[in-house]
Amino acid sequence: MNPKNLTLLKRFSLIILLVLALTGLAAVAVSFSRQLACEGQLINNNVNPTTPQQIAGDRIIGQSFVAPRPNLNRIDLFFQTYGRKNTHDVTLRLLAAPENGSNPLQGLELYRTTFNAADVSDLSWRTFTFPPIPDSGGKPYFIALESPQSTEGNAVTVGGIERDVYTAGSAFLGPVPVPADITFRTCYALSIAEKLSILGQQLIKNRPSLWGDLRFYLLLLLLYLLILLGIFVKLIKMV
Repeated sequence: MNPKNLTLLKRFSLIILLVLALTGLAAVAVSFSRQLACEGQLINNNVNPTTPQQIAGDRIIGQSFVAPRPNLNRIDLFFQTYGRKNTHDVTLRLLAAPENGSNPLQGLELYRTTFNAADVSDLSWRTFTFPPIPDSGGKPYFIALESPQSTEGNAVTVGGIERDVYTAGSAFLGPVPVPADITFRTCYALSIAEKLSILGQQLIKNRPSLWGDLRFYLLLLLLYLLILLGIFVKLIKMV
């Protein structure tokens, strides 16, 4: 092959590589954007859930939480299957928690959906979306999971942590709170600009000095992109 053509081919290959790298970064950014401005309790140390944690029969597992902002429209839960194929239906309900602190299961039902346990993957997140609740900001809610037809040995559960680390709510067994929290996320219908603004606030919250300045993170991002571009430009020139 002509040396000149070979050089052009190598440069073209590097350009393609750069495009693929940027496309990959864009894909990661899009995936990450789905989690922007989400809140909740993300810790899961329930690697080996116990038999009493199964969502079966009259056992209802729940979680109370307070929505930090308006337009609540999504709940993500981290499910565990005990490493088996379970077959019965599971129902999720979102309730407006009673303000008088009474039985949260008696709250106003805002959303309900039913899915089959056979469709649940072990140690994985499952997303539930519903029409935005415009005035959700600052209000208490309750997630309830039940599966009356499930039996021990044929039931799923949700991940969680056996410490009350989520201060704005608690896990429940039926109507009774327990010193634990399930693994969950609550997300909101926001524009990308609003999500990025919230991300910026989360990055600098309670951080000292330079780490508490949003401009510092913007500068780091710009430097990263410039370095990435510079590397590829230099590689092309070397060919």
